[in-house]
Amino acid sequence: MALAITEAEFDGLFRSFRETAFRLETRDMYALSYEEADYRRFLAGSPSPPPEISWWRPWLDQIADLTKQGKRISRVRILAEPPSDYQRWELWAAPWHAAAGEHIRYMQRNTADRMGLPAGCDWWLFDDARLVIMRFDEVGRIDGKVLVTDPPVIAQHREWRDMAVRNAVLADEIAAA
Repeated sequence: MALAITEAEFDGLFRSFRETAFRLETRDMYALSYEEADYRRFLAGSPSPPPEISWWRPWLDQIADLTKQGKRISRVRILAEPPSDYQRWELWAAPWHAAAGEHIRYMQRNTADRMGLPAGCDWWLFDDARLVIMRFDEVGRIDGKVLVTDPPVIAQHREWRDMAVRNAVLADEIAAA
């Protein structure tokens, strides 16, 4: 079963998961209006640290709170070759996410393609039981979220998650390369 959900319903899933939340991030760029000014500062060479940014700090605080509760939040980001400017910004911010307790790994796009990971489709998997497929328009704005609870679809996404995690590397390994 698949059901369109609101942002508030998605936030509720994020607040109510019991053990694990995983995201596969596949886009080279996201066009989220609240990020725009901070992303431009990064491109201009004068970025603000994420904990000092009004929209970013709540995410880091939420991750820290969830991990203190024993929950695990992780993601794998599929990188363009070379990484896009937006992905370089995400790599730059990775240490703050790690300090908050979020586990982020990276995989080159050609590796993801060889392995058969779904391209152009971001998703969150909560407690191996609830899947949220994220839709974006052509420029990278969020265009909706769909909750999926169909067991075979969930099983396929668990396999993709496990494959992605096994074959991805930590941000500092990307920076050293």
